[in-house]
Amino acid sequence: MFKTISIADLINQPNKQVDFLVDRFEEMVEPENIEFPHKHNFYSVMWITKGNSKQHIDFKNYSISENTLFFISPGQLHLFEEWEDIEGFIILFTENFLLQIFQDKNILFELSFLDNLYENPFLQLTKEDTNILQPIVDLIYDESNRNEKSIDIIQALLLVLLRRIQKIFSPKTNQNKSKQQIVIFKQFKKLVDLNFAKKLSVSDYASQLNISTNQLNTFVKATIGKTTTEIIQERIILEAQQLLQFSELTVSQIADQLGFEDSSYFARYFKKQIGLSPIDFRNIS
Repeated sequence: MFKTISIADLINQPNKQVDFLVDRFEEMVEPENIEFPHKHNFYSVMWITKGNSKQHIDFKNYSISENTLFFISPGQLHLFEEWEDIEGFIILFTENFLLQIFQDKNILFELSFLDNLYENPFLQLTKEDTNILQPIVDLIYDESNRNEKSIDIIQALLLVLLRRIQKIFSPKTNQNKSKQQIVIFKQFKKLVDLNFAKKLSVSDYASQLNISTNQLNTFVKATIGKTTTEIIQERIILEAQQLLQFSELTVSQIADQLGFEDSSYFARYFKKQIGLSPIDFRNIS
């Protein structure tokens, strides 16, 4: 239903395989034939150094001021409401790009500011933060624009940048979670994204993660303060919202697509979570 765009789509080269891009907002050519809202199959780190931007991510609106980092992860529903008169850097990369030399996928999972649905996806930078990050971004930008650029160097510098951002991000968000907690939570969330319409039980997810149900419940609660059941319910509701607002499917068809045998039960389920019936939500969206 929603188009998933690639990095190549953003640079108007849809038939090309592009796994990494760094550019300045003020030098970018506006993408053609990009439908909004859309989803990405890549990670996006935007550093707005001048101007303001409005972003819409998964039914949440964000106003981004200058000297702010903003993060978008694969699969999130994205609407870029303001594009003009902003300056700064945009860094785009696929999961495969980073993992080509770093084989452990947990490297990405340990970066809590990525794939993040439960905290603000932005980070206001201080002058000290800027002094730390600017040289790394400059190195990435310069290497990427060399005639004989080294992908290995770019990948290594990208990991340094992401870990530096994590080091800044954690204390500013009062994040005291262990890497194990964050990794398990993100592994669980990834499974939920793939299976939310199958009505799997919490024990089913725990089994796929090779941990006990109690361990899963403990890790999820410690990481974001919500139960595993709440995470599953929220993912179902998010999908329902997207389908109601942006598709022409009937409520009954949406209920069926989300694994509800009875559209009436789906309507009650939705209203309990959102406070509106599916029809009322669609009418005001």
